[in-house]
Amino acid sequence: MSATEASEARTSVGPIQIGVVLLALATAGIHLYVFLIEGFLGDGSMLPIYQLLFVGNFLGYITLVVALYFLPPLASFRPIMRMLLMAMATAAIISYFYVGVTDTVGNIDKLIEVLLIALLLIDAGIFRSREDAASWGPVVGIVMFLALYVLGLLP
Repeated sequence: MSATEASEARTSVGPIQIGVVLLALATAGIHLYVFLIEGFLGDGSMLPIYQLLFVGNFLGYITLVVALYFLPPLASFRPIMRMLLMAMATAAIISYFYVGVTDTVGNIDKLIEVLLIALLLIDAGIFRSREDAASWGPVVGIVMFLALYVLGLLP
């Protein structure tokens, strides 16, 4: 086991990791709130694809943050988990501004997602080298947004 792998397996819990967990839970909660209040329980004006995307973001943030810090058997996949969290946040930010339906809750959520990306980059830099998959997170997020656009899932 290399030094990098060993540090990944025993990642300590500090302010950065606590911040990542809290920010991921906050944005997951906001996505669930928007789905429930404006989608599922709303007046029916939210398109089904947006309902699916909000639920998907909720489930994705929760699943990835749990896998990142709370499932030791997945320690060797932490760089990939970080990358996927950053990719989701990046795609959500771009999609939000592309759709153009901005409000206070959405703006707060985008700030949370920017902070989440920043903390994930810091977390990746604490233990890893430049080859960490996390550094590709924003790029993968842009590709995710473009895929949604090309597939016609965004108006």
